[in-house]
Amino acid sequence: MITLTPLSSSAAASSSSEPICYLLELDEARILLDLGQRDYRASSQQDNWEYEEKVRELAPTLSLVLLSHSPATYLSLYPFARARWGLTCPVYATQPTVEMGRVVCLAEVESWRAECPVDEGSSPGANGTESSKLDKGKKPLRGPFVPTVEEVHEAFDWIKAIRYNQPLHLGGDLSHLLLTPFPSGHTLGGTLFKIRSPTSGTILYAVGINHTSERHLDGMVGGHNGPTGYAEGVLRPDLLIVEGGRSEVVNPKRRERETALLDVVTSTLESNHSVLLPCDPSPRLLELLILLDQHWTFKLNPTNKRRQASSDPWPYPLCLVSRTGQDMVSFARSLIEWMGGVVKESGGEEVVVGDLAGGQKGRKKRRNAGAALGSEYGALDFRHVQFFLTPSDLLQAYPLMRPKLVLAIPPSMSHGPSRFLFTTMASTEGNVILLTSRGEDTTLARDLYQRWEQEQEEASKWGKGKIGKLGGLKGQLQIEMDSKVPLTGAELEAYLESERLAKEREAAHQAALDRSKRMLEADDLESDSESESGESDINEDDGIMAPVITKRRQDANAFAGDGEDVNRTMSFDIYVKGQQTRVYNRPGEMTRFRMFPFLERKGRKIDAYGEGLDIGQWVRKGREIEEEGETEEVREKKRQKEEEEEKQKVQPEPPSKYISQQLNLDLRASIFFVDMEGLHDGQSIKTIISDLQPRKLILVRSEQEITSSLVRYLNSVSGVTRDIFVPVTEEQVKIGEHVQSYSITLSDTISAGLTKKWSKFEGYEVAMIDGKIAFAPGSTVPVLESSELVKPLPIEEEQAEKKVETIQDGDVEMTSEPAKEATEETAQDDQVQVKAEPEEAKDTDVNEVVTTKKKVPVPYHIAKSSVPTSLYIGTLRLTSLKSNLTNLKPSIPSEFAGEGTLLCGPGLLTPPEEKVKSGSVVLVKKIGDNGIVVEGTIGRVYDLVVGAVKDELARVNSS
Repeated sequence: MITLTPLSSSAAASSSSEPICYLLELDEARILLDLGQRDYRASSQQDNWEYEEKVRELAPTLSLVLLSHSPATYLSLYPFARARWGLTCPVYATQPTVEMGRVVCLAEVESWRAECPVDEGSSPGANGTESSKLDKGKKPLRGPFVPTVEEVHEAFDWIKAIRYNQPLHLGGDLSHLLLTPFPSGHTLGGTLFKIRSPTSGTILYAVGINHTSERHLDGMVGGHNGPTGYAEGVLRPDLLIVEGGRSEVVNPKRRERETALLDVVTSTLESNHSVLLPCDPSPRLLELLILLDQHWTFKLNPTNKRRQASSDPWPYPLCLVSRTGQDMVSFARSLIEWMGGVVKESGGEEVVVGDLAGGQKGRKKRRNAGAALGSEYGALDFRHVQFFLTPSDLLQAYPLMRPKLVLAIPPSMSHGPSRFLFTTMASTEGNVILLTSRGEDTTLARDLYQRWEQEQEEASKWGKGKIGKLGGLKGQLQIEMDSKVPLTGAELEAYLESERLAKEREAAHQAALDRSKRMLEADDLESDSESESGESDINEDDGIMAPVITKRRQDANAFAGDGEDVNRTMSFDIYVKGQQTRVYNRPGEMTRFRMFPFLERKGRKIDAYGEGLDIGQWVRKGREIEEEGETEEVREKKRQKEEEEEKQKVQPEPPSKYISQQLNLDLRASIFFVDMEGLHDGQSIKTIISDLQPRKLILVRSEQEITSSLVRYLNSVSGVTRDIFVPVTEEQVKIGEHVQSYSITLSDTISAGLTKKWSKFEGYEVAMIDGKIAFAPGSTVPVLESSELVKPLPIEEEQAEKKVETIQDGDVEMTSEPAKEATEETAQDDQVQVKAEPEEAKDTDVNEVVTTKKKVPVPYHIAKSSVPTSLYIGTLRLTSLKSNLTNLKPSIPSEFAGEGTLLCGPGLLTPPEEKVKSGSVVLVKKIGDNGIVVEGTIGRVYDLVVGAVKDELARVNSS
């Protein structure tokens, strides 16, 4: 049984920017597919957190979490759920998704916490899993859900990294499942997850896919995947989960989009104005950096004729403002093997191949690649990119009025450097705000995109296949700015005073705890410096006299608190009141007291081997010897190292406060949008669905009107499944039925015969066997034995004898049992003879069998089944057959002659005026669901076509 429940971003989503999260229940496993979150500012402004409530409820019960991409909409809620909501199940993702996802979450968390206060106790479970269990259902959630930096690191360290095309057998309760990741494009490490269950079939999760290659990535569909263009194993899944929100989008060509972006940047900078480009912290930032860095390289190239005509070089800086920018580049340089496009061509694998091969050809290839881009990192060198941590660092290096291109995070412009820089650049006429994504709903980026779209013609709007024009921002815009500023004046003094009082209270509380602990352990605190003196004091209470020992410690101040009396008294014998030590007995017995005090005299510290050694003395002596042998150079290096470590220490943050203010901006800048998200368009997703040929289809991440249009199209295409499901949020889609699975053991004789007879089919290994089930004594698992080794079951004597009725006019007897169909085996049996029925006996009962008069028991007979030597299983795809015939040597031309019919052979190339030779054309036709007809004259062409047809199927040999 397969059950899918969209927790967010369903087929009838209210917005295209909802976070992505789906619950897949497969057999007894509960698998969460992605775990995204809304933008922090959008989350803080909404009043409905049903999605987060559902995730919190499910987190402790999950069996597995799969993360397919690294943008925030796919995984930003995962660290918070891992730290606060009891998410402890295994988590799988590719290594680039782990590292880039870590960068994305760190950038978002640090940027938000640097501007806005975060109430750690606002969410139930902020103090751990136990409090989450106690508060669940009592205190409603309220966003945003911002983890700490430590929680982000801990969450991503927990993820288990996987590699493309490598099947992974899951452990524990998921041991029956096989997980295989495939590349999806769109982001570095983006993944299509294939999950195979022996009882439920194959599931392919395909969200966030791009069919085309880019500058740093190969697409989902490409020549590197084989003749079909798809990775082996993704075709013909039992269930395909795919997004349909872009099914009506028409993308301009990649070259056109890149040209439009670079033209806007160049014209703006040459007009002495600046460009602000909001971007994400990692996934799509790499593509933009490679494109822009190569453009800067071209502009600064001395061989550029345009630059030679100008006296000044290209003087405009390329800046990136991000706290995690340099970390992202470092991670990317270590992940070159996951990349494609110009990155692989310029550096990466070629560099490694040159080193490993050691040949002249490899070294030359590496040297040419490095010379072209100036570094061993190739396209990831980024020689022209300057990194800044904060906008203030940028403005100190380059004044506001100096022309520059600034990439700033985040793309939503809801907080962080991009929002601050927008307030400084939007009021200057001539500056350009360049958007590469539409942004999330209720964010500043979406507002600016809508302003741009209103100024475009209908044919130039997004999704129509054309590039729009530069638009203008006009009017007033009120924007809320949050910031964190240091305390000054009276606020600072009040803060310091409160801190001092808090420390005093804490110190007094700790001293009280220590004093109480020392009083409880007073009997055990002894030292060599104790001086004992005995005195006899008379306690006048109740007229009872008790001898008391007074102990005065010379080192008592080392243990006593401030103002504590160093004189301690210990009572003994039957003294009732005071500090005597009472010995407690079992219930019902008289209370007894210690008769005489015992003061243990502690001398030197000894152990089982004698007097203990002072380890510190030896350490100090060793340090002195090392210092005496050090040279001045070594001392200088140590000093420099200590200074560097001191600089790297995080300085304590000065006292500060969070403020919020409303700004009224006079918008004068220009606005331009070009789609650089790296996602598929409508025609490609329709083609991909048709090519993958899923048996069942679930559409997600779409809006209702777009989903209905896509379903109508798929229903009109022949060969595409009609089992299409379009669930809404929290609607369960149940596919299949509960299947009972059983275990069986193959005997040694059958296993030995299957050694070389396994055939691969759709990720399975299949073989055909013939045998009988036998139960070994003391075992609950049946064994499949060869038919010849299983003895027939014994037959009772009374079951073998027949009831016979005698006929007066003949020498035959007739049984009253129903007749069994006569077979060749029964006809050859010498004890049973089957006679033809006479014409006049046609009106008699046809269920009667004529036998001989001799009464003999009927033997138990086993009818031997006829098992074919081999079978061909699978689905013949004529398009794949056509491609394989073309790749043969010599190739065989082929062409379609109607639906389900393919003509093959060199006779297709015969001119119309000439006669087609016999045997030069063979017809392959599909009949029904499983029928294949090959028509033609037997010959060389016929044999080649039949062989190609068989190669498209899986051959299963009999044991």
